[in-house]
Amino acid sequence: MKQKKSFLFISCDEAKHICDKAQYKEASILEKMKLNVRYLWCRVTRSYVKRNKKLTHSIKGSNINCLNNSEKKHLQKQFKQELKKQQ
Repeated sequence: MKQKKSFLFISCDEAKHICDKAQYKEASILEKMKLNVRYLWCRVTRSYVKRNKKLTHSIKGSNINCLNNSEKKHLQKQFKQELKKQQ
C-alpha cells in the first residue's frame, strides 16, 4: 500500500537538496517554506543549513585568481615536456 506523501513535511535528503537550490536562488517559495518547516524540528537539517551558509560565505569572501586559457595551455605544455623528459 502506498503511503500518502505529506504536503509540508519533507525528508532530510529533500531538505538538503532544497537548501542547495536556495543557496543559488533556484528554490521556489513553496520549497523554501517546506525547508523552513523541516528546519524548525530537525537538528540534522539545521546543522546542514548552517554548514552550507558558512561554506557559501567563505567562498564568496575568498579572492580566487584563476588561470586564463593561455596560461593553462602554457602550463599543460610545460607539464607534457617535463613528463617526456622523465620517460
